Amino acid sequence: MAEYLPEEVLEQILVRLPLKSVVKCTLVSKSWRSLITSSDFTHSHLRRTVQTNQHNGRHLRLLRSIDVEQKRSFFSLHWEIPEFSEYTKLESPFRFITNDEYWYNNTNRALQREKAPPLIDVVGTCNGLICLADFLCLIWNPSIRKFVVLPSTTATQKDMNKVIKSFGFGYDTKNDDYKVLRLLSDGFREVEVYSLARGTWKSLGGIPLDFMPSCHSCSLEHRHVSVNGALHWVVLRREKNKDNSIVCFDLGGELFSEMIVPEALRRELCYISKYREWLALIRCKLIGQEPTSSGFFMWVMNEYGAAESWTILFCVRLQGFTYEPLSLTTNGQVVLKRDMGEGPLWVDLERKYATAFGTKGYKYYFQDYFVESIVLLGQSNAISY
Repeated sequence: MAEYLPEEVLEQILVRLPLKSVVKCTLVSKSWRSLITSSDFTHSHLRRTVQTNQHNGRHLRLLRSIDVEQKRSFFSLHWEIPEFSEYTKLESPFRFITNDEYWYNNTNRALQREKAPPLIDVVGTCNGLICLADFLCLIWNPSIRKFVVLPSTTATQKDMNKVIKSFGFGYDTKNDDYKVLRLLSDGFREVEVYSLARGTWKSLGGIPLDFMPSCHSCSLEHRHVSVNGALHWVVLRREKNKDNSIVCFDLGGELFSEMIVPEALRRELCYISKYREWLALIRCKLIGQEPTSSGFFMWVMNEYGAAESWTILFCVRLQGFTYEPLSLTTNGQVVLKRDMGEGPLWVDLERKYATAFGTKGYKYYFQDYFVESIVLLGQSNAISY
């Protein structure tokens, strides 16, 4: 019966199916698989999933927990509400990579994989994809159990002294492409970009010295956020009379630019984050004489790229602990990192209460909100597991 339906009608039916059913439908026929794995259908299904989640007020977050004693990384998805209850555990794709692919590290020297699973770094999440970095770098879609292993780069093959200092990951809306940015040592001057569409790395040379004059005079915050088709990092200046700033990397044009931070943060330690679709900055500081009395201040950029649109959104005093912000939720809550061995703290800023969750002895890391998608389903070099 389905073969007599016009393709546009069939697409409207399939796009309303849950993800697992959509994947099963690729086995019906070649024409169905061609339709489902097309870029247009992938975007339509993703857009509908996002709209459904927003309507229901149900958003997922990726959580990476580390067993410090066993040196093992675990991944899971959690609902934002109520209080990050677990949705599902995820099986790391690193255990499915052959030993041969593990026989090098970023200095291009032979390195045998240890018996214990590696402490995997989460670079970022975007449209259902997760970028992971260990000795290798992966782009992973846990919802459809597929991943792409990124090749080693020209720079790390030629120069054994170069050390990877930071990664970035996001979606290039102009070219319908997913890209990984890799910043190397020596003052963060050397940059490489991996394109999922091209399947290769490309060297961009150095970051302009106006942004990062040297590794001794500034530091690049490890965390980054993807907003408006660009990656963003906070650059904390250590020179006198030098202001902090935000370095931006436009994924479409593959160019760097710089943003001004609010005046109150130009000489202060702050963290970059994302609140809904806004770029956000968070400052934590001690208040008064009490060592466990802290303040949480958050600014958002209401109009992207307009420095005058920075607005302070939250100013909250918290007592009884010191912390570092891990993530902001779409509903205005904040997840805070506490001292070593303590689980994260979930804080509702509007109702003014906090809830601890997690297991002691673990370290936790939250990322941007996660949405299940079929991205990578038609990727020719993706590995299934």
